[in-house]
Amino acid sequence: MTADRPDTAGPRFLPRRPEGNRLHPITPWRRAWAPLAALLAFAAHDFRQAREWSEQLTAGWVGLGLLVLLPVAAGYGFLSWWCTSYLVTETELRIHTGLLFRRAAHIRLDRIQAVDISRPLLARVVGVAKLKLDAVGTDTKDELAYLGEPEAVALRAELLARAAGIAPDAAPEAGEAPSRELLRVPARTLITSVLLLGAGWGTLAALLAVPTLLWLATENVWTVLAAAVPLAGGCWAASAGRVVREFDWTVAESPDGLRLDSGLLDRRHATVPPGRVQAVRIVEPLLWRRRGWVRVDLEIAGVGKDDDGGGVLVPVATRQDALDVLTRALPGVDPDAAVAAVTPAPLRARWCAPVVRRGYGHGVTPGAFVTREGLVTRRTTLVPHAKVLSVRFSQGPWERRHGLADISVDHGANGATTARLRDADEALALLEAQADRSRTGRRTALPDRWLTTPERGRAAPEHGGGTP
Repeated sequence: MTADRPDTAGPRFLPRRPEGNRLHPITPWRRAWAPLAALLAFAAHDFRQAREWSEQLTAGWVGLGLLVLLPVAAGYGFLSWWCTSYLVTETELRIHTGLLFRRAAHIRLDRIQAVDISRPLLARVVGVAKLKLDAVGTDTKDELAYLGEPEAVALRAELLARAAGIAPDAAPEAGEAPSRELLRVPARTLITSVLLLGAGWGTLAALLAVPTLLWLATENVWTVLAAAVPLAGGCWAASAGRVVREFDWTVAESPDGLRLDSGLLDRRHATVPPGRVQAVRIVEPLLWRRRGWVRVDLEIAGVGKDDDGGGVLVPVATRQDALDVLTRALPGVDPDAAVAAVTPAPLRARWCAPVVRRGYGHGVTPGAFVTREGLVTRRTTLVPHAKVLSVRFSQGPWERRHGLADISVDHGANGATTARLRDADEALALLEAQADRSRTGRRTALPDRWLTTPERGRAAPEHGGGTP
């Protein structure tokens, strides 16, 4: 990507523009809402005073306020855009942002793990997109918002090509890596799966009952709204919001990793980085089991659940289709063998957990440490041995009395899974054996790197157990 020179000859009243490429001209409107947000925050802080002022406002004062607020908002958005730029050098991506507090991010190209593209509804209307970058060693993603859609796709392809080791001169011509579709979730299946979940119906019942009871008890509209608004948000997120977010979910395999595309209004394009998957969870709600449906969630190093993609690999699919995709996310791990290896907790565990112990289980395969829990919603967790960072043995006094213990393993996504209520002798043997398996897995696994593919002459991901 060619870089613009800093506009040193620009107007003197403008701050010096950092070197690099500018974002799309529509970007200033992204920041224009900040002064309005500040005004709303002030009103929320002192609601009574704000209401008194609003009652005294006339049409003239409102018009005068708009004449002042709109130029301020537009000026703030323009200056924020003016002070933002990005530049791709031979070794790193530099992002300069900030109007009052300047920030410069230098991201090494060889540390980039994934570059995701997000297209909100309004951005799709004007033909722009947001670029999010995931690099090793960072807890948050840097982003470029907004770029022209063709520019965003070209920049993503160039960054991934450079991360793969392609020469800087050849990287812009490398183009988008080829992909092969593995799974597409039909809209009918997605909607049916959401209707069969209890969370949406539970929040809907609470939304109908709680505000009604509060109104009968207090007759205060603000109290009712304070309860109804968060319940309505929860109901949306658990039902229609999930359909909108996971609509047209597609999983494709490419040299860059597993590509995830989804969204009805806000289209998201995310990539599961190679070698960064630390654990996988297969979720089976009660009403899904008769249809043979499962959900697959991922624990990825450096990626939070609120990030694009949400830690989901497959929102809903038949068991076999989901496990076929899972084999691509965890090379070297046989999901069918892992699920079959699970054995239930011993019968005497009923003295510690009379009901839920029926859902507990544990197993070990040559590729993964496996745990299971849950009766209504069954969750089976797979952690590759190479991703296990530590193993813990725990035993309470009541468990000690019945010869039981728990074994927990921690992985690189700041998470853990526990094999609960195992025989104490079995747990002690498992403690030493799992530590050996983890050391062996990390020592023999290939490092996370890119492999050359004949289609592009660029690198493709290979699973490895190196430190993320």
